[in-house]
Amino acid sequence: MNTIWLIIAGLIVVVAILLLFFLLPWLRKQQAKSPQEPKGVMALLTGSNATAITAGLAICLFALAIYFSWTSPGTTSVPETAKEIGTSPEHSALIKSLSERLEQNPNDGKGWAMLARSYAVLGQYKESLPAYEKAVNLIPNDPVLLVDYAEILAAANGKNLQGKPTEILKSALLIDPNNIKGLNLIGIASYQAGDYAHAVSYWEKLLKLVPPDSPNAKKVKASIAAARKQEASGGAQQPPPRVNRQPAAGATQIGVMVKLSPALAGKVSPIDAVFVFAKAMSGPPMPIAVIRAQARDLPKRFALDDSTAMMPTMKLSNFKEVMVAATISKSGNATQQSGDLRGEISSVKVGADNVQLIIDKIVP
Repeated sequence: MNTIWLIIAGLIVVVAILLLFFLLPWLRKQQAKSPQEPKGVMALLTGSNATAITAGLAICLFALAIYFSWTSPGTTSVPETAKEIGTSPEHSALIKSLSERLEQNPNDGKGWAMLARSYAVLGQYKESLPAYEKAVNLIPNDPVLLVDYAEILAAANGKNLQGKPTEILKSALLIDPNNIKGLNLIGIASYQAGDYAHAVSYWEKLLKLVPPDSPNAKKVKASIAAARKQEASGGAQQPPPRVNRQPAAGATQIGVMVKLSPALAGKVSPIDAVFVFAKAMSGPPMPIAVIRAQARDLPKRFALDDSTAMMPTMKLSNFKEVMVAATISKSGNATQQSGDLRGEISSVKVGADNVQLIIDKIVP
């Protein structure tokens, strides 16, 4: 059986080489013979970025072939390239293939975690939960995974952190007492339970871990003030002030104000999904960081940081400059489709805090 897959893999490599060194030069010659013809698919293939595009496609095909053909039941992790492709919004259809593969390889804890996070980014919380359950059973002592699981469990239950989500958060904080996102969420959980003293305690610890002059610090201070006010008055419980998912250092986040062009307002429903994301200027096509919202939230300031990363191994703090974009999707699917609305800005420095992004284009 291994011999067969070796032959298949070898054929893929051969095809990639032929594409790079024989097909492209031939296509360029054909283009040169008819320079007056309108640019179309041929022109795109023979453009200045042809080699990079073709190499990228070849690598993608080869990585997928390796993953879906070579991974054995004893494998404990998904190859990085395959994971990147599988969790990219541009390749969200591969989530199904990853899910099917994991059913055949149920001991791949990292693979289940990736599948869970992929569903969560798309807002499919109910589909995300079974994958999270499998992941935490296979990787029980990962505080980041536990905190993410608690957050999605609460999101699937009307943002209620009481009960199981709180217990999971406590377990995560026993492993990592300084987990920023965990402290944030357990503070909210305590507030929801009317335990304002503990909410203040958690948020005060959180406040020591974030930059003192950052927008996140101001929000945490507001939450502390609200909890103290509730504790002092003994009045009816009020919803806690909104706290960002995981406050991050100002130098490793991007603050972006997203607005919808008035000219496109009539084409949007309040419940349309909004995806705000950062992507590398060059390299893999999947986003580095993603936030999901609804059109009714716009205009709104979003904070892209390491807490919104698609993968723990590829964080915003690893980059100096990115492209920032926002898409409004009527289907609720992160994969860009014809008719979606979009806006983007290139060459945004990581650490910028006043990026103005206007959604002003219709995807053809």
